Amino acid sequence: MGLQNILAVAESVGINDHKFVGQMLSRNMRISTAEILTVQPFEFEIKPMNYLLYSQSRSILSTLREVDRQNEQYLNFGSTGWLNYIAYRGDMSGVQINACTIQTGTTGKTIVLGTLPAISSAAFIVKTGDFIQIDRYAYIATADVQRGGSATVNIPVHRTVMTTVASPIGAVIGQFGTTTSLGGSTYTGVTFPVIMRDYPTYTLVPMTNDSFIAWNGGFRAIEAVL
Repeated sequence: MGLQNILAVAESVGINDHKFVGQMLSRNMRISTAEILTVQPFEFEIKPMNYLLYSQSRSILSTLREVDRQNEQYLNFGSTGWLNYIAYRGDMSGVQINACTIQTGTTGKTIVLGTLPAISSAAFIVKTGDFIQIDRYAYIATADVQRGGSATVNIPVHRTVMTTVASPIGAVIGQFGTTTSLGGSTYTGVTFPVIMRDYPTYTLVPMTNDSFIAWNGGFRAIEAVL
């Protein structure tokens, strides 16, 4: 309910997964850059669909009203028409992914994946852009990684892993795998815990025996990093 329902029928979704980089341009027009180390949270700008029927959407409005800009919500792209954002592109099946585990050697910007399937050494475990979730947080693979012949593979990712892996845990890759408990529930596939930063008001536009909801702006949510 809530923001997940808004996402499911959204007109568009804007995504910010950038680093926090500063730039300085000198008087002689030489540019210098520096990265400020942050948790590099995901941020989503959701343009809502403006033709939700009020009579059918009061429970959605109630959920949004309750969580407001204070409490977490959970965006699961795989259960909406936006699956393409996190869809897995490698060569493993869903069953094989479910059997994989994140290993204790995971640290920095490297995820160690083990319990690998018996597939061709040339098959791709992940491809660049694939999403992998550990605990609450999602990471994006920055290189194609093939199966090879070892018991594990190292997957480079776009930001520093924020969870200490003390023992092997089940893998969540793309739309496959089961997440840790988020707000008391588990989800299938990569899921983002977020808090709304922009929560628009709405206007009721009359129609016969009902009203359309016209949102007075877009929703903006940022990943809730603990």
